[in-house]
Amino acid sequence: MRYLTTALISEGKTDDRFLLPLLGRALADMCAAEFDEVVDVADVRALRAHGGPPSIDDIMGLVEAERGSFNLVFVHRDQGASPTRVLSEWLGPLTDRWGDRPERLVTVVPVREMEAWLLADGDAIRSALRVTWPDDQLGVPRAPDRVETIPDPKKVLDRLGTRMSRSFDAYYERLAEEISILTLRRVPAFDQWWVDTSAALVAAGFRRCR
Repeated sequence: MRYLTTALISEGKTDDRFLLPLLGRALADMCAAEFDEVVDVADVRALRAHGGPPSIDDIMGLVEAERGSFNLVFVHRDQGASPTRVLSEWLGPLTDRWGDRPERLVTVVPVREMEAWLLADGDAIRSALRVTWPDDQLGVPRAPDRVETIPDPKKVLDRLGTRMSRSFDAYYERLAEEISILTLRRVPAFDQWWVDTSAALVAAGFRRCR
């Protein structure tokens, strides 16, 4: 049996509420489906320096303080409206700074915003909210990959929260447990995380199924 330890450095505490349980579920599914040894997947642990998005210096300081504690470290940054800027000002410099650390770096980069992923699975939203509204009333597109074309996913969720008479943030953990991993894999940015994570596990010495 292998023991898998991972950490998440996200943009904010609200992101943690969805991404921590979601990535933990996805890791368990990945290890069961793609690797030929039993893997005990520990809960993904949040690392945080302060309330807002961490700088590259913050990220490196957090990881250095926990040096050798994790097999993989996930670092989340929304792509926003400018993927080129995210690559040049964040992804590239972070990868360069990472160097030959013992932990494997895997970036989590939703197109537009992380909230787009919450809109990929209408059945999961209905289950989490305990409603029967059709996808068009939920703001869920017909195909999961189309969530990456929604200009402002947070606004869609805010409308749902208003309709429920509470902030949609209250449903993040429940939706993280309900959303279909297979459906999310049809969202290109999530599938890229999956592919990158699987490759990082192989690089860390985990044996992929033949």
